[in-house]
Parts: sequence; structure tokens; C-alpha cells
Amino acid sequence: MDGHQQEPMTCQDFERLLALYVWDELEAGERASVEAHIQHCANCAALLAREGKVRSALAQGEGPADKLDPAGTLLSQCRSELAEALDDAAEPRARWGWLNALRPANWLIPSFAHHPVWSATLLVLLGAALGSGLPPWYRSRLMQPGGTPLKVFASPRISEQDLQSMGIAGINWVPGGGSGSPRVELHLTAEKPLVVQGSVDDTDVKRVLTFVVQNGQRFDSGVRLDSVEVLRTRSGDGDVRRALCTAAGKDSNPGVRLKALEALRGFEQDEIVRRTLLDALLSDSNPGVRVEAVNALRALAEKGTLEDQRLVSVLRDRMQRDPNNYIRMQSAAAIRQLPREVY
Repeated sequence: MDGHQQEPMTCQDFERLLALYVWDELEAGERASVEAHIQHCANCAALLAREGKVRSALAQGEGPADKLDPAGTLLSQCRSELAEALDDAAEPRARWGWLNALRPANWLIPSFAHHPVWSATLLVLLGAALGSGLPPWYRSRLMQPGGTPLKVFASPRISEQDLQSMGIAGINWVPGGGSGSPRVELHLTAEKPLVVQGSVDDTDVKRVLTFVVQNGQRFDSGVRLDSVEVLRTRSGDGDVRRALCTAAGKDSNPGVRLKALEALRGFEQDEIVRRTLLDALLSDSNPGVRVEAVNALRALAEKGTLEDQRLVSVLRDRMQRDPNNYIRMQSAAAIRQLPREVY
């Protein structure tokens, strides 16, 4: 008799190989042994039939597996882990030491061997965890830089191209700034949403705000009004005053023009501010804007330190021609307060 003749398979051996047989993971010799055993063991044949039904249900999408792992990634991973485990089983276990206990395959192999039906249920549960839990977490980690606004407290160095293409979603005051320059948040809508936080003294904050008021046609009136309101806290800055003068002379919204003139109070001696006030008094179609301009010019005339022939010319014109009675009266009063040699 051949000394190497294979002994008949026991039911314990069959249970150990059942799940591998159902999922086509056995070598030809082992498959033949399983098939030979079920020919004379009714209990094992029934167990194989039940495990086969579970396998068929999962494969045909009758259960939730097709929804949980539509690409078959979980099954592929399990097969890979199983193959590694079978290879490792042939090597001395001392080689791996305590790290062997951490391998997922070492959790799955006993499950397949002793509880074949429960092992299929475990696969479904693992698929649910991986399919519904891991992908959203992973996507959130990947999408965080582009999907949610990035808040920048230091200068983000906004380029000129960014200025030309950006939008403004909102301008908010930041409470609790303490003493010094007030802090604001600028919510920019560009290729990547950006929140810039800082004071008006910060380079990029000032660049954005002055760009908004100087390019009124690009932004809605609410954003322009907010920008002027923030910039008025730094009217002493020459760049800010020039931006406010542009808004006072060119903005299509009279409310923005009026607020810009109000922000220029106290700087009437500045030539560009004085010229802006005169242009507004002479040409602005809104009486409220003209009233603000004549009031500022009268305050300038009261100081009696300015000799400006254009100032006198504009005041005389408004004293005689302005349709608003208050403006005519204030223009006349301002002329009387000027040094006599001026007019």
C-alpha cells in the first residue's frame, strides 16, 4: 500500500475548509477531498448547501452586500489577507511574535473555519462599516482644503489676479479685538473660498477693501457699504482716502457716495478730498450727497486758512442755482466766512 495515501477527510476537516470551498479558494486536491466527503456525509452536505445559499445571495445582490461593497474591494482585500495568512502559516510563527495577533487575517481564518455562516455575516458587517463609514471620513479629509473656506489669520498674499477674479460673500466685524485697529473677516469667493481675518492695517485686508470701493460695478451695494464703513476707521491713510474719494465720486449708489464723504470728514485740507467735495456739490444728482459736501466745505471755510478760487466759484454757483434751499443757504454762509480777499 502506498505510504502517502491520503487519509479520509473528517467532519472537522470539512468544516475548516467549507468556506474556502464555497468561495473557490481551495487547490484542486483539497476540492476533490471535500467533494468526496459530502458523498457519504449527509450533515456536511447540508452544511455545504446552506453555505452555498448564503454565497449565492451575496453574489446575486439579494442582500445588502452589493450596496455596501459594489466594487468588490472588501472581498479582494479579504482574499489578499487570506492568501498572506496561508503563506505565513507555513513559516515558523516565532518569526512574527506578538505582531501576528494584529493581522486581520488571523481574525478571519478561525471565523471561516469554525463558523462559516457567521463568517459571511461578518463580511457583510465589515462591508457596511467600510462602505458607509470610511469613505465619508476619507472624502472629508481630502475635500477639506477645497470644500470648506480656509481661514487665514496671517497675510495670504492675495495676487493681482485674485483681486480681479474674486467675489465678496460678506464682511464681518470680529468682536473682542481690544485696543488698536478693529479686526474684520473678509469672506472671499474665488477658485478656492477664503476667509481673511485681520485689521485694516493688514496689507491684504486693505487691498481687498480699497479694491472693492474703487471698483463698485463689480460688487453689490451692501458689500461696498460695508467696505466703506470699515475703511473710515483708517481715513488717515492716504491710500484709503484716495479709495474713498473714488467711491464718493463714481459709485452708482448714493448711499455709498454719502458714506464715503462722511468718512472723509476732517480731511478737507487734503487737495484730493477738497476736489472730491467740490465735484460732489457741483454735480451730484442726490441732494443728500450735496448737503454733506456743502457742510464739509463750510467747515473748511470757517477755518479761514484756505485761498481757493474754485471753491468760491462752486459756492457761488450753488448759492444761485442749486434746487435745494438748504444748500443755497449753506453755500452763501460759507462764502461769507471766507477771507474777503479770496472773493
